[in-house]
Amino acid sequence: MTLTSGVARELARLRAAHYSNVRYALDVRLDSGAEMLQGTLEIRVALDEAAGDLVLDWRTATAADDGKPRARAWDIHVNGRKAQDAEVRHANEHLVISRSLLVRGENVLRMSFESPVSTTGAAAVTRYRDREDGAEYFYTLFVPSDASTAFPCFDQPDLKARFRLSVTAPKSWTVVSNTNAEGPEDTGATTKRVRFQETQPISTYVFAFAAGEFAEFRDEASALGTRLYVRKSQAERARKELPEVFRLTREGLAFFARYFDSKFPFPKYDLVIIPEFPFRGMEHAGATFLREETIIFPSDPTANDIWSRADVMLHEAAHQWFGDYVTMRWFDDLWLKEGFATFMASKAVEALLPQFNAWKVFYQRTKPLAYDTDATKGTTPIWQEIANLSAAKSAYGNIVYRKAPSMLRQAEFYLGADNFQRAVQMLVKEHAYANTEWADLVKAFERTSGQKLDAWAEAWVKRRGMADVRVEWTADARGRIKNLTLRQQDVLGEGGAWPMRLKLLLAYGADAAGKRRAPETLTVKLDGARETRVAEASGRARPQFVFANYEDYGYGRFLLDDASRASVLRNLGAIEDDFLRALLWGSLWDSVREAELAPLAYVELAIKHVARERDEVTAQAVLSRVETAFNRYLSGEQQREIAPRLEALLSERMMNAETVGLRITHFRAYKQMATTVGAHAHLREIFDGKSSIPGMTLRPRDRIEIVAAYLAKHGADDDAYIKVYEGWLSKQNSTDDERRYAFAAGASRNAATTKKRYFDAYLGDKELAESWIEASLVPFNAPRQAALTLPYLAPALRELPALKRTRKIFFVNGWLAAFIGGQCSDDALKVVRDFLARETALDRDLRLKVLEASDGLERCVRIRAKFGVKSKV
Repeated sequence: MTLTSGVARELARLRAAHYSNVRYALDVRLDSGAEMLQGTLEIRVALDEAAGDLVLDWRTATAADDGKPRARAWDIHVNGRKAQDAEVRHANEHLVISRSLLVRGENVLRMSFESPVSTTGAAAVTRYRDREDGAEYFYTLFVPSDASTAFPCFDQPDLKARFRLSVTAPKSWTVVSNTNAEGPEDTGATTKRVRFQETQPISTYVFAFAAGEFAEFRDEASALGTRLYVRKSQAERARKELPEVFRLTREGLAFFARYFDSKFPFPKYDLVIIPEFPFRGMEHAGATFLREETIIFPSDPTANDIWSRADVMLHEAAHQWFGDYVTMRWFDDLWLKEGFATFMASKAVEALLPQFNAWKVFYQRTKPLAYDTDATKGTTPIWQEIANLSAAKSAYGNIVYRKAPSMLRQAEFYLGADNFQRAVQMLVKEHAYANTEWADLVKAFERTSGQKLDAWAEAWVKRRGMADVRVEWTADARGRIKNLTLRQQDVLGEGGAWPMRLKLLLAYGADAAGKRRAPETLTVKLDGARETRVAEASGRARPQFVFANYEDYGYGRFLLDDASRASVLRNLGAIEDDFLRALLWGSLWDSVREAELAPLAYVELAIKHVARERDEVTAQAVLSRVETAFNRYLSGEQQREIAPRLEALLSERMMNAETVGLRITHFRAYKQMATTVGAHAHLREIFDGKSSIPGMTLRPRDRIEIVAAYLAKHGADDDAYIKVYEGWLSKQNSTDDERRYAFAAGASRNAATTKKRYFDAYLGDKELAESWIEASLVPFNAPRQAALTLPYLAPALRELPALKRTRKIFFVNGWLAAFIGGQCSDDALKVVRDFLARETALDRDLRLKVLEASDGLERCVRIRAKFGVKSKV
């Protein structure tokens, strides 16, 4: 077999068939200021007679290839014998041990190694120095296959192994890993060695450790003795959050143990709070790492922030079962772990945070992102073929994180909740500490439901895109439904159809006497046919409107028919069912995106009705769409016409809404949509402390965001107040967070020199942290500055192959969303299309990501072309 870079599926299958009983023993040293991780490694692996040469994964180039020392391994001994140069060779990111050194059964390899440590997040091991107190912190991040950049290993999810870790570090440091420490031992005047108990079998990507001057808190009420670790400068801020963080963790783990009918699978569960962590969280077995600002709020939280924190914590906790305990065999089934974690997080929220309607929030926070991707030419099936783990990063996105859990919600409704749960429990028990794939889940569903599901699974897992479901109905002269039909078509025009079970709503208004008639619901099953006649609807009273996806069990685009949409536009404020009203707000927004409803009409509708929305999540969802409509879809004339009334609404609610969370929600929207002189004067008063929002503490991040919004909308010489803002911004450097926020805000300056300086830094400054780049991409690409940023679109696209190779998961997604999403013109569309036409050798996954991101640009151009004139409800 020819060895290629990365981990090819062929290699992974060969090793899984012939290698077994893998154990790693790592002994590493962490020193203050270290640029290299140094250590020794012992690997034990059983081989059968057909194993051939032993192939380890060992990516010796640094992730950023920035000229720093490369990783190396030396002094290699195999089964007690020192390997000669001829018996060990490097081949395309692999270390190959000659079969002449190996035996059938257990083999023991020992070696020394060193690998790079990054301060920018570009390597698998990151070193972070806290400017507030000078403390240092190290942490690892190996997903999806970066363990092999830190130490030689078999870096594939289905060669699970037991890890035993020892870390030598300064005595003042705390070291955390997947298992409990056995106790430190002195190794000198200033250092200690911390040994950890051996793990259960886990995949390389969920092995981890962190070290530094952490403050430690313990949940005394936890059966697992859960601890939370946070950098010591943030200990007091963290202390305020501990009761809820520990409650969610404790009760979340108990909920999952009941649901999966399986006790917590690891000896302990700790939370490690990491500053500037690349992801919201990472589910290392027994030691979840979480982004600091997700857990410790940087500004006064709204219900959305509280829900988001619970969501990520419960998502990572669910992974301990579905991901760590039971792991997908290969990354083409990434959705199995990510989809289940997202779905299960909402089920846990439903139980643990009753103040939220969990499935309404799921609809508002999860479904739209899935739809935004699945309606594009860049979408993929849930199951994505990954030929080599070097491409695994591309599988991460809205399809696995958003569509997969949406499909699982539909599957639960389609099969029945009991059948669904029993199948999941069966899968967990049958694949404990092992691996599984989607076919195993389908078989479990078939066993519990008694249904044959081949066609169902093929449609949902192997087919890309989604259904556009439309209702067609007529009524007779007596006011009775004559015929009602559901028609589905593939939004991509590729001929697909999806089996679904839906709740169809017939909604009624008040009769002539003013008495409101209760709505009626019908459960309808679409068996993959293009057309389904709903016979049960015939003869029923003519409804005020019909909606095909009541309670949101379906997945797809569910637009209102013309008569129903007209009725909803007239009567939205009278609909008392909060969940239904949220669904209708969403359906109307889909009509805007499809250029069937004017964006100005949606803004007008919000001005008319959003003040009655007492739910912060719904209010935020509506206002987020209004912000998109206002800043991207409306013409300048339309903006000027509507701005005074829109600002008046936001300002009034910002000061007088019923809850602090609602006031903060409207304040955040006000910042982003303020355009008039009066609105900016009001924001300056808030910035200066001359005006305050009742109940809200104005924190540095809030002030920085006011500055960013102002700079984005004013030219460099437009206003003397810019100098005041910029002067203040330059002083925000007392903490790392403030420096990052200020850097991001600075990218919004409306000046060509600023754009050039930032873009040059993105590409050329090897010391610029990835988290800083990500934070500044959206301010850099402010929609009002599209003319300034258009020249950077083509070079940003040309950079994609390098970014895919050197950056972490999600970076390319954010890069494209910002650079393409900041544009709305035919000129920008031409740049994208020319790039795709010219770059015929562009990797398929990158081409799909460009197509996905450019869909929003195409919609923006189309909507502006159609509705660039006055249009009202």
